Amino acid sequence: DLKLQFLYFIDKTLAHTSKMMMTFQRRFMTMARGADKTTFLLNWYANPYHTPIFVAKQKGWFEEEGIDLAVLETTNPSDVTEIIGNGAVPLGLKAMIHILAARDKGLHMTSVGTLLDEPPTGLLYKKSTKLESIEDIKGKRIGYIGHFGKVMVEDMAKQAGIPLDSFETVRVGMNVSDAIMRGVVDAGVGFTNFQRLELEEMTGEEAGLLRIDELNGLGCCCFCSIQYVANDKYLAGNEEKIAAFMRAVRRGTDFTIEFPEKAWEEMCIANPRLRTALYTKIFNRTLPYFSRTLLNVERDWNKVGAFCKHLNILESSFEPSEIYRNDLVPMMGTPSVQPITEGGVINKAATA
Repeated sequence: DLKLQFLYFIDKTLAHTSKMMMTFQRRFMTMARGADKTTFLLNWYANPYHTPIFVAKQKGWFEEEGIDLAVLETTNPSDVTEIIGNGAVPLGLKAMIHILAARDKGLHMTSVGTLLDEPPTGLLYKKSTKLESIEDIKGKRIGYIGHFGKVMVEDMAKQAGIPLDSFETVRVGMNVSDAIMRGVVDAGVGFTNFQRLELEEMTGEEAGLLRIDELNGLGCCCFCSIQYVANDKYLAGNEEKIAAFMRAVRRGTDFTIEFPEKAWEEMCIANPRLRTALYTKIFNRTLPYFSRTLLNVERDWNKVGAFCKHLNILESSFEPSEIYRNDLVPMMGTPSVQPITEGGVINKAATA
């Protein structure tokens, strides 16, 4: 037993040493050639669901990949699509439905990976508002983030036979919680892991959510999945750099999922204003939605494409598969040894 333990210790030590040498070599090569300044545009202000990106930056993992990453925040999330699509900034984040709409407008960007998988999105309201079904929007003011939010709300009303003049839609951007608290709107489109918690904190009252995916029978909230996107022209000439970016982001994501408390501390060091009880709660509520693989999900893209056609927001004809790719996402977690039984024991039993 002692001999086995010793051999195991030696094996783990050698593996760790090898990993450290690879890291040192990568850092040395980066220092020798200098890291390339690369700009990355967030889809909103820096907040808890951007944690993996900031963890990778704080830990120096972008630098190890030869990237000096400048993270930019936007004051208007609606501007991000055009800024990246026109190439003013090469990389950033955007929701799945907006990437499809961008291609329809002739703005060329490609999703190269996934940050957040299906964060539940819907009509947010204070419980005292008594918005228990879509029919209850009659006589109320409904807030929406951007154009597509308005289209979705009006489409649900049409499906339910609710006259569009029986309620009012108001554009409030991402600040739906504040708009509800101030009485500008009675309800509005928001995330369950973000604005719902914000509203409860602001009002001291329980908040409810009518999920859009459930009202529409979509089977997923994938239209609001947050994707890593690249301008197509930049992508064509910088595939290796984007692959390096995704390797760093994957390390940041894995660290966030495996060591959430340490990851959140890194996020707060980078963004001290987030060190509050509310943002900590938002981070913890967001953890289940971080993509474990960073891969684009074919099923989700197909569903969102079909949903966009239902909403009549796409005029041109193209396949969702044309605007995403997975070959730049690092394949982590592969076995270090070959299975004893060729094909695996389950496959062997199935063919026996």
